[in-house]
Amino acid sequence: MCYQLVVVSALTLSEMRSMLPSGVRADALGTLQLAAWRPRFRGAQTAAHLRVGRCACRLVPGRFRGAHSEEAELRARYRRLGVPRDVMIAALDRHRRGAFDGEIVPADTLHAYVAEHARNAGPALYALGFGAADEVPGVPAEVRERTLAETRDGDDWLEEDVAVRVTR
Repeated sequence: MCYQLVVVSALTLSEMRSMLPSGVRADALGTLQLAAWRPRFRGAQTAAHLRVGRCACRLVPGRFRGAHSEEAELRARYRRLGVPRDVMIAALDRHRRGAFDGEIVPADTLHAYVAEHARNAGPALYALGFGAADEVPGVPAEVRERTLAETRDGDDWLEEDVAVRVTR
C-alpha cells in the first residue's frame, strides 16, 4: 500500500512523457479506465499512472513531513487502517524495492511537471489515492479547481480521493 497518482490530460501519452522530469514514469491506464475519467475531464485523451519506482510516494514528500522516515509514516497509516502485519510487511517490502532506482527525485518534481503541463498544454486532472501497489485511484465524485500558483508550495493542494483540475 502506497500513494498512487493518476493524471488525465488532453495530450497523448508520448507528449505527457516528454514533459516528465527524470526518474518519473507514466504508464497509460486502460481504455475502460480512461472512459471512466472522461466525464470529469472533457477532451481527455490519456489517463496515466505517474510514479517513481512502484508508487507515487516520492512525488508527494509533504505527506511524510514530521515523520521519522517515509517507511515509519507508512507503517503508522497501515496500523490506522487495521492492515494485518503480514500484509504490512509485504507492502513495505514492495515499497522499498521499488522506491529507489538510482534516480534522485527532488521534492518539487511533481510541481515541475504540473507547471510544465499547465504552461504548454493547458489544464490536467490529478487524483491521488492510497492503496495497494500498482492499484490506481478510482474516479472520485468530487472535482476541485486549482490554479498553478496554488500548487507551488508543497503537495497539500493534492487531496486524497478528490480529483484536482489544475489550470494556469
